[in-house]
Amino acid sequence: MFKQIKDLAGGEFYLITSLLLFMVFFIIVAVYLFKLSKQHVSLMSNLPIDDQPLKEYEED
Repeated sequence: MFKQIKDLAGGEFYLITSLLLFMVFFIIVAVYLFKLSKQHVSLMSNLPIDDQPLKEYEED
């Protein structure tokens, strides 16, 4: 596979750049998902089911 990448004529810059951009984006999303608090995930998963508005957004 790496031999095919080395033997490209002129297009290797775009190929490697797009691969690196994809990998960086994927890693950033994975880190973000692992850093989410479990309480926030639970709150967001039950949000459509709960009829009560959140306390932060209630108006007096």
